[in-house]
Amino acid sequence: MSSSPQPSQDTATQSRDNSSANTAIKSGIHTTSGRSAYGFGLVLLACVIWGFFPIAAKGITSQLDPHTINFYRFAIAGFMLLPFLIIRGSLPRLVDKGRARHNLRLLACALLLIINYFFYIIGVQHITPSATQILIQFSTVMLLLAGVFFFGERLSRRQWLGCFIFLAGLVIFFYPRIVAILSGFNDYALGMGLISLAAICWTGYAVLQKQLLLHFSSSQIMLVVYLLGSLVFLPLAQPLRIFELGIPGLLLLFFCGASTLVGSGSFSEAMAHIEASKASAMLSTLPVFTILFMWCLSFIPGFSITPEPLTSLTLSGAALVVFGALMVALKAPERPPSKSVKYADKP
Repeated sequence: MSSSPQPSQDTATQSRDNSSANTAIKSGIHTTSGRSAYGFGLVLLACVIWGFFPIAAKGITSQLDPHTINFYRFAIAGFMLLPFLIIRGSLPRLVDKGRARHNLRLLACALLLIINYFFYIIGVQHITPSATQILIQFSTVMLLLAGVFFFGERLSRRQWLGCFIFLAGLVIFFYPRIVAILSGFNDYALGMGLISLAAICWTGYAVLQKQLLLHFSSSQIMLVVYLLGSLVFLPLAQPLRIFELGIPGLLLLFFCGASTLVGSGSFSEAMAHIEASKASAMLSTLPVFTILFMWCLSFIPGFSITPEPLTSLTLSGAALVVFGALMVALKAPERPPSKSVKYADKP
């Protein structure tokens, strides 16, 4: 028969957990749970989904306008998440008087992500998708710096070196596109500004979202974002056009909505378990996922999207991006304290 744990040990463990939680809430700074492997897995899942999303969205943009796609992305994700929270009895409580300040932060968090979607959709119409991928990576760099300056996260010298390596890898990987942007400045100027604003809005959303985890669960935060986003995009959308779609179009649209829930939900949950700096480092590999997915799908007959040419320069840049991200994301194992041997003083 197995022995039951002693009550004193449970009391001590619960006391330590409550003390850590109370300290985090009093300080106003969110602390991670320490489940780093789980957090990294969630970010990796988000990278795979967000990396494949542009390909699926491109297959339906010829049938629906961008605002209608955004509306259904928010609406599908919201109405998929809503029954889950109702069953669990964990709907966000927004009417409590003591939560007024937190509710305003939640509203600001949702609006920042909605504005990010708006700027991104308009900006991508003025510049190429590759240029958009380059500029949107500034959000991961800004999130990295936010983790250091706002959350008090510390990076070792090895992690800082990893930051410079993955930034250099991004430049090498997209070097031909950077040259194209510089040569087409007149047409790209507005688009570059809008995508840069989208990156700033996304960083602000991520920072506020991490702070809100002190008072709301990640699912509660995303539910508010999804439902509010669907209401904002509804006047700009044409929802009835889905009746003109065939089965493939409906499946692509459903994937866009489901990927919004799973991708954003995975990233939102991951922020509770790993530091913002490490999450941003893994997100820096997102363009690599997109390019590789396009290259693999190009071998399928009938696939009409031309993949990026994978030259030795782009492959070396991709390798640097992945290697640099791993240097930042993987924490060095802590060395056990060395035991000092004390010798008796000589007479």
